[in-house]
Amino acid sequence: GGTTALTIDSTGRVLKPVIPYGQASCNVAIASVNKVQLTSNIITGGGLTVDQTNERMIVPVSGLYRLGFTHLVDGGITANTTVNIRRNGTVIQGSHGQTTANSEYGHLSTNIIQVLSANDYIEWFCIAGQTHNNANYNNMYVYLLG
Repeated sequence: GGTTALTIDSTGRVLKPVIPYGQASCNVAIASVNKVQLTSNIITGGGLTVDQTNERMIVPVSGLYRLGFTHLVDGGITANTTVNIRRNGTVIQGSHGQTTANSEYGHLSTNIIQVLSANDYIEWFCIAGQTHNNANYNNMYVYLLG
């Protein structure tokens, strides 16, 4: 495939400029039983698509991918918050956090390595509680490992 798919610079660093990746943030509070919106700070490359209409990321090629998220949750509003990652509509991983009435915020995060097929899509759902409305803290990502 030529030299654009993989380069080695003069110091020996290996660069993969066309590897599929995507990241997006959510700047609205997402309440229980709702899909996490991909609203801002969107970056993509290597053919990965961020579909803001359906709030999902679509991978272009089969391979081993790392998927994950981090979310800030409001303490005192709800005691328990759970966010799941779904592949083609099926839950594959999640994270659950509990805050107390006197706390200000809580934190949720998870990541997982999955074999995905071309055109698989990844979505994030808040299935209990509520996330905080700040794109600086609510991020979702997908990238190809190999």
